[in-house]
Amino acid sequence: MVASEGDGNGWVVSESGDRRWGRFGAAGLLLRAADPTDPDVPLVLLQHRAVWTASGDTWALPGGALDSHEDAAAAALRETEEEAEIRPADVVVRAERVTSRMPGTVWHRPGLDMRHAALMLSRLRPDQKHTEVEDDRGVEDDRGDGTGVAAPGTGAATPGAGAATPGAARRRPGIPPLVQVSGDPVEWTYTTVVADAPRPLATVPNNESLELRWVPETRVADLPLMPAFAAAWADGLRTEPVELVVDVANVLGSRPDGWWKDRAGATTRLLDELGEGMPRTLEIPAAAGTDFSRSPGGSPVSSARAGNSVSGDAPAPARFGWVARAHAVIEGAARAAEHAGPFVVRRATGEGDDSIVELATELAGGPRRVVVVTADRGLRARLPRGVVVVGPRALLG
Repeated sequence: MVASEGDGNGWVVSESGDRRWGRFGAAGLLLRAADPTDPDVPLVLLQHRAVWTASGDTWALPGGALDSHEDAAAAALRETEEEAEIRPADVVVRAERVTSRMPGTVWHRPGLDMRHAALMLSRLRPDQKHTEVEDDRGVEDDRGDGTGVAAPGTGAATPGAGAATPGAARRRPGIPPLVQVSGDPVEWTYTTVVADAPRPLATVPNNESLELRWVPETRVADLPLMPAFAAAWADGLRTEPVELVVDVANVLGSRPDGWWKDRAGATTRLLDELGEGMPRTLEIPAAAGTDFSRSPGGSPVSSARAGNSVSGDAPAPARFGWVARAHAVIEGAARAAEHAGPFVVRRATGEGDDSIVELATELAGGPRRVVVVTADRGLRARLPRGVVVVGPRALLG
């Protein structure tokens, strides 16, 4: 298949007649940014869909069909740029979730191009007689008697009385079909691409939108949502507030960038780098024993990031947290590091692990989910029950 822009336009139709837009699936961008008036509550960019669109006059995410050469993130970013004029370079992708699936068959309507228009207009002239039959390339005739008509999407003639024979005189080809059908079964998927923006970015809607709006996450469910988005939103797309504790020595040691030559300088650079991405969305495992189906975020989604766990329990399904408060525990030579960003720096007077356990225990009784970033298994075993642990990759990407 030759990749081309817009070749994803078309429907996937199920056996029951349900339709989903996108021959190769579809994707949307769930974009968050901190509310300048309250960083603890993220804002979500929503699109009030134009009345003429599918599920029009409802609210959902900017997005659309994947083209054959795109992955989900590329398609979601492209569609958001087209529908909101937000540049891909201005956002950071955090995760992807397949939030809907449907088996079906591809129905594609290429559109009325100039060849279609010219051939159709020629048949409107009263002085023309159209008795041509199928030519020897297997193109359908236009006699309307059902003979010699190409099978949908194949270009091959259906055997019949009007079928051409070898050596037959060439005739003017008929009009190619406007609808092409694939006989091969496919599975249509919708992928929600989760991303962050450094601030609520300015938007410019195109004709697919009645309005674009940054909505506080706590108010999203109050809007008349597109049914598919409403189901996905209730099934684990929203965040819960997180208090982050970073084992800086462990995270620093996960990258062989020469940190051992200047531990304080490397620590400063790491904290400044991480601080530029705050506040942010963080993919985390759900805590074992917690009934998220009764929490504001709904039930957890079905996948888990390798290396993440809940202290004292097996890995649980992944969901999302909003990090507006973060702590960095540093020890040894790294205590000379300086940081003027969003991290609250805790300089351990003894072992860093002891300070992390003490801090996590103190925070565990608060209103936010406590997440510790470390790959140290010994430290994990010492943390209070219910504290979520993620590896350095969850923070570094």
